[in-house]
Amino acid sequence: MSQVALITGGANGIGRAVAHRMAAGGMSVVIADFDGAAAESVKSEIAESGGKAEALSVDVTRANEIKALVTDVGKRYGQIDVLANIAGGSFYTKRIEEFTWAEWKEVIDVNLKGTFLMCREVAPIMQRQKRGRILNTASNYGLTGAALRTPYAAAKAGIIAFSKSLAQELAPYGILVNTVAPGPTDTPRVMGKESPEARRQRWSNIPLGRTGRPEDIAEAFYFLTTPESAWITGQTFHVNGGLVTP
Repeated sequence: MSQVALITGGANGIGRAVAHRMAAGGMSVVIADFDGAAAESVKSEIAESGGKAEALSVDVTRANEIKALVTDVGKRYGQIDVLANIAGGSFYTKRIEEFTWAEWKEVIDVNLKGTFLMCREVAPIMQRQKRGRILNTASNYGLTGAALRTPYAAAKAGIIAFSKSLAQELAPYGILVNTVAPGPTDTPRVMGKESPEARRQRWSNIPLGRTGRPEDIAEAFYFLTTPESAWITGQTFHVNGGLVTP
């Protein structure tokens, strides 16, 4: 049987590109997203390209939904080889004194809590298999910080530290845990907020001269599922055109 990849946030932007790339690599892809209709659309796209995909709806902030999702996937396929936690978002641009606790918690929940809950449910399956790849999503802001996006930067920094810790914990079971930290990427959600010219001006300091494409980020995710990455764990892959070089 082909490898099974469970991808949260797989219906749009980077998640959609990752789903397509993993399906093109021969994996059976499970697209789990809050937007069930969009997930079904990506499933159809992959099927039309000759790939294998399933679409399921999930709110990654709800432990009961995640438990049901992972149980369902486990029963359908009997294995989970790759977990890609891509669901997330910054949602707000505000000064610290303007944030309510509910807004702060919303950002933390979708990004950091959701990543934790998914890993908590999938880890026992991978431990029984004695293999697996867990790929979490951070951001360059998790390293540099980001004014007016304090909860988002905090959540992404937390994901980096969480992933390093989990890599050490799961290494004895043959499970690799890594993080991909995208830089400015031209996703539909981001592009809808400003013109291409405004983005070019705002990110003119990127050494490679352009913002990223979702496909650029997807290649990093895919590489971390291949045999060539078998001795890589606990690492953060910064994919940002040279904007941040830790």
